Amino acid sequence: MESAEQPTPVPLGRRGFLKKGIFGGLILAVGGGGFLALRRGRSVPLPPEGLKVLDASEYAVLMAVAARLIPEGEGFPSVEQTGVGLNADRILAQTDPAAAREVKQLLNLFENALAGFVFGGRIRPLTQLAGPEQDEVLKDWESSRLAIRRTGFAALRTLALASYFGSPSIWPAVHYSGPPPGFHQPEAPVWRGGGVSRPDGNGVFHPESSSD
Repeated sequence: MESAEQPTPVPLGRRGFLKKGIFGGLILAVGGGGFLALRRGRSVPLPPEGLKVLDASEYAVLMAVAARLIPEGEGFPSVEQTGVGLNADRILAQTDPAAAREVKQLLNLFENALAGFVFGGRIRPLTQLAGPEQDEVLKDWESSRLAIRRTGFAALRTLALASYFGSPSIWPAVHYSGPPPGFHQPEAPVWRGGGVSRPDGNGVFHPESSSD
């Protein structure tokens, strides 16, 4: 499985893209007790590299959502081949922790059977639904009268697309030769702010010491 070494971070705001007022908090809280909330979804193999942010259930939901949003086409690798779930996990590891937590809540909300029953009368987790049924769930979120659900759908779509097209394995299919030489230099010095002196052995510039 190939994955992007440095996926492009998704612009997730520090103030949160879901918790907008009391109603937003209530939606994220759906998934309390009851047998519907506890219904387990389908599991999928986890990447051997391991996950930093997502758990096994959240990873499965993201892979299911990505597979419906990015259907396979001739000459294009699948979401499994591009490592969409792993790339998304690495993107979330680079975002603000509060935003990453909200993405995790959002993924659990998509999977939660109780939320599915409240929003669409479905009593099975998203990952237990057939492909066309999953499409209906995504369509419901995308076209919902509730702005909070439309925002949630847009956030997952952005994350899935960034994780897919950020993988070098997709570049030949879109006739992209990759970033130009020197566009990204991992060994480049890092500025830490303030005055600078000569870089240390790791190429990091440190603030100059001031004398009274």
